[in-house]
Amino acid sequence: MGYGGKGKVAGKSWTSPIQSWGKGGQTYGKGFGGGCGSGFGYDRFAGAGGFGGGFGMKGKGKGKQRADPATTAWIGGLPENEASVERNKALLEHMKQAGNCKFVKIGNSGTGSAGFTSAEEVETAISVLNGSDFQGHVIQVDYWTKKDA
Repeated sequence: MGYGGKGKVAGKSWTSPIQSWGKGGQTYGKGFGGGCGSGFGYDRFAGAGGFGGGFGMKGKGKGKQRADPATTAWIGGLPENEASVERNKALLEHMKQAGNCKFVKIGNSGTGSAGFTSAEEVETAISVLNGSDFQGHVIQVDYWTKKDA
């Protein structure tokens, strides 16, 4: 009987994973990666090597999308540890006074960002909404700049 036993594929015996790495889409039983040609090594369906991928599989995505600093405003002056989806939605409506505001994201630190469709709308938001009252707090609106390292 040996190591092969009565496995899923008749006539095949056990092989070490090192010997089967280059086979990509050919897998016997359980192993690294799963079916549809994904796994370690060269993949005969996708024509590429490496981890994952394969025939019929989705890609890994575009990663974290960053907002354009020219069309993003910095927001501050909100209380810490009171961030919520409802507050972000209400602040989005407040920011729309200055133009087409696409998103608002405020974190637990009480600061965050607001994305607009153009740089002119960011300038309008700074001149109109900086120092305005939002839910009993005076908010600060300024240009988005990178943190000093």
